[in-house]
Amino acid sequence: MTQRFLKTGEFAAFCNTTKDTLFYYDAIGLLKPVRTAANGYRYYALNQLYMFDLITTLKELGLPLQDIKSYMDGRDTDAFVELLKEQDKRLKEKIDVLTRRRRLLRNTLAITGRAFEEEEGVISIRQLPEEYFIVSDRPRGNSEKELWAAISRLWDYCNKHNAYDDFVTGELIELKDVQNGSFNIAFYTSRISKKIKSRYLHVKPAGLYAVKYVRSSYDDLPQEFAAFCSGVAALGYAVCGGIYQNDITNYLSEQHDDEYLMSIEARVERA
Repeated sequence: MTQRFLKTGEFAAFCNTTKDTLFYYDAIGLLKPVRTAANGYRYYALNQLYMFDLITTLKELGLPLQDIKSYMDGRDTDAFVELLKEQDKRLKEKIDVLTRRRRLLRNTLAITGRAFEEEEGVISIRQLPEEYFIVSDRPRGNSEKELWAAISRLWDYCNKHNAYDDFVTGELIELKDVQNGSFNIAFYTSRISKKIKSRYLHVKPAGLYAVKYVRSSYDDLPQEFAAFCSGVAALGYAVCGGIYQNDITNYLSEQHDDEYLMSIEARVERA
């Protein structure tokens, strides 16, 4: 069969690229036409489409053109196999990152969507399933600096271990600090979808919970916690577990910090 050759414009159209890109690849010796006519016209072979696709794939994976050229200049079967293995590994890493980002967006969208569904300021008594959190180290004090350090360490851990499923950072108040009215933050929390092996795993037990949605600021949370406990008592229940606070909307969706919608939940029993 006679080999068909394509002019630069035709080959560029086949490759969904531009003539300027092909001229540049020619100039640096990355992908040269199989022949150049006396009138200066460049001609490419159809099988060079595969070479262009490989160059494009490697480029999209972040490999510099000079490195791609070095491979092209000394390619052989062994080198080709090693190159594909390495790039497959890099591609999997990119897919993992994108998959995690999509999961974060979808979960955060689902959480934020609850802002339109939940009645604010009303305590409801519900059966809730078991949930899982990664928790921070216990803050070493109540100063702004120490609390921020605990949050930062939590974020660093979750990022390193791919152990968070939304953009929400919550708080956990232990029962003793609920009962004494101090409402000191015991841990910061990051919700995860399933149980994992980690010394920072916290299991929120299934059971009967009081749930309240409040629109408030972080500074006013101690007063919200106190009002929540009083409201639970007025319904004939007693708080018998720690308080979990999580954002429904926060600085990502609200301009004013006193308009954040938050959930407050605590396990309860009949008084």
